[in-house]
Amino acid sequence: MRKHLVALGVAAIFLAGCSAPSTQPAVTSTAPVATSATPTPATPTTGSAATDLNWGTPTAGDEFNYTGAPDAAKWSVYNSAGHAGNGIRSPQQVTVDGSQMVMTGTPDGTTAGMSAKFGRQKYGRWEVRAAGSGDDEYHMVALLWPDSGKWPCDGEVNYAETMGDWNVIKFFYHHGCSDTVTSASKALDVGQFHNYAVDWSPNGMVGYVDGVKWFEDKNSAHQPPGPMHQTLQLDWVPDSTANGPGEMRVDWVRVYAAGDPTPAALPPPSDESFEFAATGDINPAGNTSATSHSGKNAASIIAGLNDGSLDNFLALGDFQYDNGTCTALEAYDQLWGPAKAKTYWTAGPNHDVEPGENDDVDRYMDGQCVSTVKSATSSDIVRFQDALDWYSFDKGNWHILVAPTATWRYNAARAQAMTSEMDADLKAAKAAGRHLAVMYHDPYFTSSTSSHARFSKAKPWIDVFWANRVRVLLSGSQHNYERTCPINNEDQCVADGMQQFQVSAGGIGLRAFTSSPTYVQRKFSDTWGHLRMSLKADGSYTWEFRPVSGGMQTDSGSRSPG
Repeated sequence: MRKHLVALGVAAIFLAGCSAPSTQPAVTSTAPVATSATPTPATPTTGSAATDLNWGTPTAGDEFNYTGAPDAAKWSVYNSAGHAGNGIRSPQQVTVDGSQMVMTGTPDGTTAGMSAKFGRQKYGRWEVRAAGSGDDEYHMVALLWPDSGKWPCDGEVNYAETMGDWNVIKFFYHHGCSDTVTSASKALDVGQFHNYAVDWSPNGMVGYVDGVKWFEDKNSAHQPPGPMHQTLQLDWVPDSTANGPGEMRVDWVRVYAAGDPTPAALPPPSDESFEFAATGDINPAGNTSATSHSGKNAASIIAGLNDGSLDNFLALGDFQYDNGTCTALEAYDQLWGPAKAKTYWTAGPNHDVEPGENDDVDRYMDGQCVSTVKSATSSDIVRFQDALDWYSFDKGNWHILVAPTATWRYNAARAQAMTSEMDADLKAAKAAGRHLAVMYHDPYFTSSTSSHARFSKAKPWIDVFWANRVRVLLSGSQHNYERTCPINNEDQCVADGMQQFQVSAGGIGLRAFTSSPTYVQRKFSDTWGHLRMSLKADGSYTWEFRPVSGGMQTDSGSRSPG
């Protein structure tokens, strides 16, 4: 997990290589527990980020006020090879003594580590009270690890780490698939107990020791893409000196919800507009015909990207029928490949992603199969994007959130957890003065067809979108075209509502409507084509449905600033 170069001063940026934490094959051990000097604070430290900055009541954590093994409902204790293959991690080397969690390491490298099952969140605050001592070959670490396990692409935040010197504490913030690192170091007697904290928000990553800020990185490109969780480790890193025991003690671990975003200064609004095309439900199985409905849509959109009239293509899901495997996507790539580098995308369930059946769309969009070209999602945001996780990006003075409704079908608990994460993201963007749009596959505001009604599982997200006054909703799924009035979360047409554009006429067979909600202002099911939109800096926008075949119906209009 950790293999750092020497830090080059506070907040220095450099490259480092790391190895995975606890994914090695499990091993068992009967090694004796080491003995070492217990850290004893001379004067209890009173400074705490949570207390001093009013973080409120913890949402999760462990006070370690019991005895025996760490609470199995709260912790996964490592039983594996040690860090970078050095020594082993044994459950026998960690215990709770009634007031503290104690990890001990033997001179020959039998040590411990564990990861939290609680407090798994994107954005939030973590604080631990800890101390360590012993041989310099032992490194004490409190860190955040990505729930996805995808390292290094999904990041790592070592917010309290020793590296061969118990009088220095370090912060290592890993970001991106190339594993660049922002770091800081601070002289500190780690043998005494201190309160180490990290505050992760859309505004950046901030580290504290005893309530005093000592690390900050506000670079949005460094943000981890998904939820993270706490781990505690006593890592053995052998050197040429004599070996000795080591110890790490933790009084408590506390997790807090993210705070309201409060950007220090708002950037001036951009006067650029964002010009894009959008459609979903695109390519029939094996189709590579340029004269097909899909082929005509592709040609029109690619021409717009090439002549500069379009900035990007927003792909609204169900790219390749019937399954989004790498093999099947070869047909899609023949027609739509030239648009891939400028494509932002969201996945549909079943055809694009279904755990255990097909899960290649995200790999295709990341340039891992069919072609090495990366989508705008991967190249602009500089990371791998999982089909079942959310992301967002800015264009001009607009902030676009991509919400993966497929996650409600396959992992409802994760989808529910995303609700607060996306809420924080939208709040931060709104606080920065941006207008809001959302793209997702399964529409909530829609007419029924023989195959689909409204996707009611997503109602918690719709409530969040409405609360943040999202202006534009883009979705696919229905195999036709619809536009609603500006609408609230109770199906009422209101002046400041969200306007839904359901665009799923990319090339698949069309479906007739079987219901007529009063909030739908325009719809048709006999025409293939795509939507073109221009999002203006003042929050106004224009739209035009461009037909390519079939009944050749169209739709166009504009909306004034909100």
